[in-house]
Amino acid sequence: MQSVSCGSAVSVILLFALFSIAGCGDRSDSEGEGALEATELQPAEGTDVATELQPAEGGGEGEGGEHAEGGEGEHNEGGEHGEEGEHGEEGEHGEEGEHGEEGEESGDYIGRAESWDETRRGMRLTLSYDAERDAFVGTVENTTDATICAVRVEVHLADGPELGPTERQDVGAGESVSVELSAEGESFERWTAHPESSACSA
Repeated sequence: MQSVSCGSAVSVILLFALFSIAGCGDRSDSEGEGALEATELQPAEGTDVATELQPAEGGGEGEGGEHAEGGEGEHNEGGEHGEEGEHGEEGEHGEEGEHGEEGEESGDYIGRAESWDETRRGMRLTLSYDAERDAFVGTVENTTDATICAVRVEVHLADGPELGPTERQDVGAGESVSVELSAEGESFERWTAHPESSACSA
């Protein structure tokens, strides 16, 4: 009887051992499967995060592009102020062209008793002071081949007033006209003179 009991006890122990081994194997398999599932899920999660971040990064780039374009547009508009034509308006102040007048002071002064003889812009002016008449008397000759229009003469007294101009006259080619400017009541020692003309009207 004792041998039978011992054999039964050994059989029971062996069965428990087998069940224990089987249980450990199942647990190891389940743990292995869990690890595999976790490994498979990790890349998917990383991919989702990367996918979610991409629109945000793209949006930032889009906004940066908008600011860059806006900046370029603003700087390009600055070119509107660089309009040289607005500030370089020469010709408006060219009074000679507007009035069509020619002739100016020579800046050379001569003595009271000296005579003036000078040709300028085709007009030869000969002039002198006549003390008896208290006036400047002379002629203007047209030395060109065309008519000179609205010819007149002015005399400037040193440290004194300007005399004239004389009445305007059209002078034909090669012709001359007489001129006279009164200096009544004026005291002077030096003087200068010059002829002037204007463009002929159509």
